[in-house]
Amino acid sequence: MTVICAMRQNVSVAMVAMVNDTYVDTKRVSWNGSMDTLKTCQQNVDENTTSVTEEDGEFLWDAHTQELLFAAFSYGYIFTHIPGGWLADKYGMKWVLGFGFLLSSACTLLGPVAAMADFRWYFVTRFFSGLGEGVSFPSMLAMWSKWAHPSERSSLSVFGFAGFNFGTIVGNALSGFLINLDIAGGWPFTFYIYGSCGVVWVIAWCIMGHSSPADHPWISVEERTYLEEGLRSSGLKGKVSVPWGKMLTSPTMWVLVFTHFAHTCGIFTLLVNLPLYFSDGMRVPIEQAGVYSALPFILQFVVMIAASHLTDRLLARQVIGKTAIRKLMSAIGLFSGSFCLILTGFASCNIGMSVAFVTLSMGGIGASFAGHFVSLLDVAGVYAGSAMGMMSTAGTFGAIVGPYIVGVFTEVQSDITGWQKVMWFLAGVYAFGGLTFVLFGTTRLQNWARLDEGSKQKYDVLDESKADSAVTMVTSET
Repeated sequence: MTVICAMRQNVSVAMVAMVNDTYVDTKRVSWNGSMDTLKTCQQNVDENTTSVTEEDGEFLWDAHTQELLFAAFSYGYIFTHIPGGWLADKYGMKWVLGFGFLLSSACTLLGPVAAMADFRWYFVTRFFSGLGEGVSFPSMLAMWSKWAHPSERSSLSVFGFAGFNFGTIVGNALSGFLINLDIAGGWPFTFYIYGSCGVVWVIAWCIMGHSSPADHPWISVEERTYLEEGLRSSGLKGKVSVPWGKMLTSPTMWVLVFTHFAHTCGIFTLLVNLPLYFSDGMRVPIEQAGVYSALPFILQFVVMIAASHLTDRLLARQVIGKTAIRKLMSAIGLFSGSFCLILTGFASCNIGMSVAFVTLSMGGIGASFAGHFVSLLDVAGVYAGSAMGMMSTAGTFGAIVGPYIVGVFTEVQSDITGWQKVMWFLAGVYAFGGLTFVLFGTTRLQNWARLDEGSKQKYDVLDESKADSAVTMVTSET
């Protein structure tokens, strides 16, 4: 997940160096009026004149073109969530994830050549990169549905996805420094580094990755028995028939869909635009913009891990019910994220306050991963990969809508008032997601997720609400 996100995120920092900002602002102002009508943070440049001396980039892409190229990834990303989840559930996630990762790595390596040819070719590489990475989240959920014991579900699944945050940290913080090394033309160097890391990962994954404990040749008998007894997953490979009709008409799934739309719209919009916000809006140099853009995801990484461990401990000790703790974590994450983004807007050109509030916002959002995100495993069971495909598809619509809104609000990217509107818009989106899950969310295993639904035979369902150090099994009848 670290390499996946680093390949995605390096584009955000590289875009700052690729685009001719003078051309963008001059063109937009020539259409809409004088620069005197804009509110810029030029004072930040004047107070630190030794740091902002960077050359303008070579590409004459206006704000809408830049946001279109950011969204190109999501246009491809959205197509492979549901098929990727279905394939991972039915046949195992090893080759689904491996092939998707290889496609994204190859497109990342080709990115500089495509950009220099024409922005349309660059759009194509970003589209196919998204197409490859679209299988990543559904495949990971499918993996944890077979590899994570229910008593460790929150901590293990969130820890795996925390690699996404670490990749954001690396992609933001390191890319600015790699660009300024001026190796291989500057900004293209980041594409070559991250794309090569992706190819290396694919080779290692093909050798060491396995879809389930039953497929793993080196796992101990004790560990395999522990996982299969806890998850009741033995014999599922190749026999899963996904109940798409019931899943698509499930109110519980639609609650998760709307919540995840809001969650992803905020995260992905800030993910790709924070370097532009700090560099063009707040007027800080590219190295600092990369570091400032990484800080929010460093705190989010820490909060994700802490919240997941706290959630598992509270459930194991029966301090609070499972539905209550999932709602609590989502409420803390999404409402605190919303409140801090409101404050970010009011911070205007104050660099310290802007960095602090954006960081606190993303840190708060980290708690929500132990809320609605993990609850998908609770409600979908062995169909988690397919269900994640459905949920992530909705989330990707958020990742498409967000950049479009940024393009509308920030036609002149040095105008800080446009960035204020972006922050307030995302604050409203987060608040909507939090209310949706708090009011209507649940963690009850859905009837369509029970393997023997419609049969006369009995089956075992894991009662996680009573799990502490032992696994409690409840015998049910359809």
